[in-house]
Amino acid sequence: RTPHGPPGGPRRHLLRTLHLRMVARTLFWTASLLVTTSSWSFLSPRPRQQTCHSQLSLSAAAQEAPSGPPNLVSQEAFIKAIDVLKVDMGMEVIPDDQRPMYALGKLEAQLPLEQVSGIRLADCQTLCLISQVRNDVVESTGLQSLDTIVAIRAGDSLDFVTNGMEIAKVAEAYTAAINFAVENGLSEIQLEVNRLVPMMPSADD
Repeated sequence: RTPHGPPGGPRRHLLRTLHLRMVARTLFWTASLLVTTSSWSFLSPRPRQQTCHSQLSLSAAAQEAPSGPPNLVSQEAFIKAIDVLKVDMGMEVIPDDQRPMYALGKLEAQLPLEQVSGIRLADCQTLCLISQVRNDVVESTGLQSLDTIVAIRAGDSLDFVTNGMEIAKVAEAYTAAINFAVENGLSEIQLEVNRLVPMMPSADD
């Protein structure tokens, strides 16, 4: 009987080649959803040095944008999602009778393409949360674990609202923004996130 090579050999080689050509598309699924320890980087133009990022702002009725209300998630859904993630990670959940008052913060961060593998997402029932953020991403963007992504943008024309979307939809928008940035010679994408901020009592309380 004529010996045969391992099944799928040529096809496996083709898929490997396609993978290298489509690194922007596979990056997010490999590094974020499958939660591997692989570190990927883009062969993109050298990014601008960033020493400062957008400041976290707290929500208030007076701070509504001229075009409409701010892009904020439900605080109840946010608290529930964080509790789900903490349980999954083996962390202690704050009892209801001990919870502080919260405010919703908003941060708009510029994420360089070479750092897009530095965040990982988690499906937390009521919301999709950022479960892990690499240290260099924290330092350059201000993003943190337990943030939720409410919008993803690239350039002046690509704008996805991901407020309250399931993880698959957030991943699809994230991947599309990366691909758009690579194809148009951009060095970064933009993430708008919400953050649950405990309110500290004042000295007068």
